[in-house]
Amino acid sequence: MKLKDTANPVVLGVFLAVIGVIAALILAWTDNVTRTPILVNQQKKVLSALQSVLPQFANRADENTITVKAADGGEVKYFGAKDAAGKLVGIAAESVSRHGYGGKIAVIVGFNPDARIRTVVVTDQKETPGLGTVVCGRKKSVTIFDLFGDSGNTDPNALPPNPILDQFDGHGAVPGDAWTSPWRVKKDGGQVDYMTGATISSRAVTAAVNRAAVTLVREKSKILSALGK
Repeated sequence: MKLKDTANPVVLGVFLAVIGVIAALILAWTDNVTRTPILVNQQKKVLSALQSVLPQFANRADENTITVKAADGGEVKYFGAKDAAGKLVGIAAESVSRHGYGGKIAVIVGFNPDARIRTVVVTDQKETPGLGTVVCGRKKSVTIFDLFGDSGNTDPNALPPNPILDQFDGHGAVPGDAWTSPWRVKKDGGQVDYMTGATISSRAVTAAVNRAAVTLVREKSKILSALGK
């Protein structure tokens, strides 16, 4: 008797159950196989970003962390970088906005000891190529001077410039800062430059960076206590 010729609901139910179990086992096996490589790649990406935004450090800054609740309900993860003597030499923050044009935009922000920003990098985004990706990316441009070793750049490890991301350097959610908190793009009445055609991406990056800066100042004692001095 062929399965297609039977109307027995018990037989059909057993058949569907078997198919479901097989599919579940395949999905579980695939998840188990891919989970570790994905986690390893994520850790490498975070560690690389930390090395870009922090001064030189000797510890596993990606393992010296604390996650803090922000005033807007979001979360910010802070990383503590230490020298060989165990002294804290820098703090970085991972902050996320869910309101990019393509959804989630994640940034890692490096801070100076005075809670002002050193550097910002975007570690995760799905923005529109040529628009939102220009807001988020740091792509090195090679010129004819680079080919002949006369680019004028004395630091080969320096991050490629990005005018949208670089404008945050030196700012912080501290008294006397030239930007009014919460930071907003100029189109919304704020002081942050944005890219025409990628306003949503610019807003998302600004919101994520602002959350990291504001929460650092508001929860500074808690963060320092957790990361070590």
